[in-house]
Amino acid sequence: MLRIKICGLTNLADAYMALKLGADFLGFNNIRRSKRFIDILDIKDIVQRMPESLRDKCVLLAEDVDLQSIIKTAKSLSINSIQPYITNPTITDADYIKARERGMGIFRVIHIENKRSINDLSINHNSADYFILDTKSSDPNQLGGTGASFDWYIYNCAKKALPERKMVLAGGISLKNIDEAVEYTDARMVDLSSGIEDAPGIKSHDKMQALFEHVKGVSKGN
Repeated sequence: MLRIKICGLTNLADAYMALKLGADFLGFNNIRRSKRFIDILDIKDIVQRMPESLRDKCVLLAEDVDLQSIIKTAKSLSINSIQPYITNPTITDADYIKARERGMGIFRVIHIENKRSINDLSINHNSADYFILDTKSSDPNQLGGTGASFDWYIYNCAKKALPERKMVLAGGISLKNIDEAVEYTDARMVDLSSGIEDAPGIKSHDKMQALFEHVKGVSKGN
C-alpha cells in the first residue's frame, strides 16, 4: 500500500486528523523562512499530546549548520526522525550514517537541477531512511510547498542512482493527480502538503479525508 507523509502541520487538530486517517509520517517545519513554520514549543505541545506509540511517526524539519544540533533539538521533543536542511557543506554521508546508527531516522532532501545533475549524484544509500527529491530553486527563501509538481520523468531517472524503495515523491500532489503520479513513477511513498491545504499550514480535513479514502479504495481494488 502507498505510504503517505503529511508535511507542514502547524496545529493539533490537523495532526490528529492525519493520525486518524492513517498517515505514516507527520512533518513539522521549524524552518523560520517557511510559510509553514511552527515554533518548537508548539511542536512539543502537539507531540506530547500524542500517544507514545504514535510519536515515531513525527519528523522534524529543521535548518542548521550542524547536523548534531538538529538531532539534539529533535530528541528534546521526543522526535526520532529528522528532515535536515544543512547549510554546512562539510557535512558528509558518514555524518548521516552515524546519526542513523544511533537511532535517528533521516529523510534526506536531494536538490535536483535537471536530468544531467542526476549523473552527478554520489550518495551513500545508507545515509538516509528515505530520499526526497526536490527541484533546485533560484530563490533562497523558497522551501517546498509551492504546489509545483516535481518532474516525474526526472524522478524515474533518479531510480538508477538511488534505491527505489527509499524514494519519496513530493511536489504538488493532490487528489487530482495522485493516480497519474503513482502510475507514472510507481512511487512507494508520497509527501503531501499544499495539495491538501486551504492555506499554507492550514490543512483541509475534507481534502485529506477524500485523498486517504481514495488511496485506500485503490489499494483494495488492486
